[in-house]
Amino acid sequence: MSVSHKHISVILNNLKGLYSFNKQNTYLSNPPSFIWIEPTNHCNLHCIMCPNGQGLIHIKKGFMEFELYKKIINEIKGYASTVVLALNGEPLLHPKLSEMIKFAHQNHVNISLNTNATLLTKELSHKLLEGGLNFISFAFDGFSKNHYEKIRKGADFEKTLKNIQYFLTLKKKKKINAPYSVLSVLMLNLGENNFTEKNNFFKLFDGLIDEIRLREVSSWGKIFKDTKQFSYRNNKGYFYPCSRLWTSISIAWNGDVVPCIYNANHEYLIGNLQYSSLKELWNHHKLLKLRRSMFDKTYLSISPLCDNCIVVGTPPILGIPSGIRISLSDAFTNIMGYGFERIALKFANILANGNFSSRKVN
Repeated sequence: MSVSHKHISVILNNLKGLYSFNKQNTYLSNPPSFIWIEPTNHCNLHCIMCPNGQGLIHIKKGFMEFELYKKIINEIKGYASTVVLALNGEPLLHPKLSEMIKFAHQNHVNISLNTNATLLTKELSHKLLEGGLNFISFAFDGFSKNHYEKIRKGADFEKTLKNIQYFLTLKKKKKINAPYSVLSVLMLNLGENNFTEKNNFFKLFDGLIDEIRLREVSSWGKIFKDTKQFSYRNNKGYFYPCSRLWTSISIAWNGDVVPCIYNANHEYLIGNLQYSSLKELWNHHKLLKLRRSMFDKTYLSISPLCDNCIVVGTPPILGIPSGIRISLSDAFTNIMGYGFERIALKFANILANGNFSSRKVN
């Protein structure tokens, strides 16, 4: 891939964000580069580790208007490294998802998609593969029918598996590299699968999937801290300021801007893009206050969702904090390809003695 002015600019913006974070500056000259956009907060499943699936979303649900989406892309296309089409719902429910991907691709914005794949029809598979999608992550949390359907309530193990295999087989037949395809499995520690079951499951994707990742699950602040349905990491009082606030932002289906992907109920609302630009909201007084609270350690009084968070509970690696690592790694990946991300993930696990929040299997 040729290196463009935008590629260099995105890396520099991430380095500016890192510099500002280290200097404890809250007003930023760099725009966000890693942006989550929520096509919808509707979901078709009732997953045990998700507030949406457990009926804990109390705000209005809906679908992002395509005109609002175009407005957002047109604003951020000059500085966004990657847009993740996912937040607190299932993006495949959006009737214009393929058009959203195509529009971003036409405007040279890298698009990543996170999906449970239950609605991934053959027709939609063709559209996604032809629309310019850069990355797709299939959330498939379980190695057997019983295990999977206990977690992803409302999903059918065999049907979803066939959906993913059809997509990957079609991609292979087309002899295309994009989208980079990842099978993402949350480590819920339910203790129901042995080594053989896991290996047999992983073999189903031999020669098809680019990567299989095991990922830690979040407790969503205090929402699941007392749950008995699954296990999660207890940070045991460890805290490192959340640096995501220096390079990343989340946009809900109705244009609401929230600081974090875990703000499912828009608990800390910054503003709305129907009335303001993202650059204006990026240095809004509420976001400056939240950034400052990270250093003053008063963050829980402002954002209780930060309690026991994976991001604030993960130490820096080589001086780069957890939140900025994802955006900085993404900036280099968009130049060097996903092979760089694989190496970076492997290296992070070596430095973390295998206890990094995500690790690859294959």
